[in-house]
Amino acid sequence: MIKKYIITGLLFAITLGANAQKTYWAEAGTFDSKGSTWIYNLGKGTGNAGDKFESGESSKTSVSSTATPGFLAYPPSGFASVTTGINAGGSFRITGKNEAAKLTIDASSNSNANKLAVYDISKASPVSSLFFTLSFNENNPTNGAIVFGIGHARGNNIFKNATSLTGADATGLFAALRWEFSTNNNVFFSYRTLTNSYTYKLISPSVFKKTDEHKVELYLNNSLAEQTYTRGGKGYTLAKSTLNIWVNGNLVSAEAGAGIPASGELAPEAPLNSFLFQGYHSKGPFANALSITLGNLQYNSVK
Repeated sequence: MIKKYIITGLLFAITLGANAQKTYWAEAGTFDSKGSTWIYNLGKGTGNAGDKFESGESSKTSVSSTATPGFLAYPPSGFASVTTGINAGGSFRITGKNEAAKLTIDASSNSNANKLAVYDISKASPVSSLFFTLSFNENNPTNGAIVFGIGHARGNNIFKNATSLTGADATGLFAALRWEFSTNNNVFFSYRTLTNSYTYKLISPSVFKKTDEHKVELYLNNSLAEQTYTRGGKGYTLAKSTLNIWVNGNLVSAEAGAGIPASGELAPEAPLNSFLFQGYHSKGPFANALSITLGNLQYNSVK
C-alpha cells in the first residue's frame, strides 16, 4: 500500500510539472495552423558535468542530446551546446530544479563570446514562435552586449560551430536581436540589419530594464506569404520575412511598424530549427559583470 502511494505521488508530481510547463505561456499567441510544441526543461536529463561550466585559456564546448550527456539538460529533440570563448572569463550555471531550473550565462570580457546554441529541433517550420523569460543580473553592467539569433542549422554554420556572431554574413541566420548595456539604467534593444556590413538598428531604449524578469514572445515568418496569429482574442498579421516581438504582454514596434524585418541571410521557406544566445565585451564595472538568466524556453511550430 505504501509503495502504491509513493508511485501515485510521483506520477502526480510529474503531471503537475508537465502542466506547469505547458500553461506558463497560456496567454501567448498561436498561429492559425498549430503544429508541435517543444519545451526545454533545463533541469531534466543532465549529464555528469555538474551545475557549472567555466571558461578557461582555450575555447571549450559541451554538447547535450538524448544520445550524448553534456553539461546542459538534453532538449526534447535536437542538440544544446555551450561554448566558452578563449580567455573570456565567466561561466554557465544551472540554478533551480526540474521545470523551474534556469540557465545563467556570463558575457565574456573580450570579443570571444560565451555562447549557448540549440539546433536541429525536429518538426520545425518556417512559421513558428519562440518564448522565453530573460533577466539580467544585479551587477549594474556598464558595457557589453547580449545577442540572440534564430535560423536554420546548415552544415557547420553559426548554430553548430564555436564562432561568435559578428558583422560578417552568417549563413542560415533568419534574424538577430541585441541588448546593449551602458551606464544608463535602460538597455538598448536593437535588431540586425544590413548596411555596408551587418549592424544593429535601435528598436527601443526603454523596453528592457536592467532589473526584473522579462517575458519575451517572438512570432516569426520565414514563409513566402503573410501569416496570422491570435493573441488575447485579437488577430495579428505578420508579413513575410518579418517577426513580431512581445515583451511583458506588449507588442514592440520598430519605426516602420510592428513587423521587424529579417536580416536576409536565410532563404525563404527554410524551417527555423535553431537559436542562440551569446554575450561578450563585458568589462565594467568589472570583467564578466554582465550576465543573463534564461528560463521557460518553448518553441511552437505550425503544420
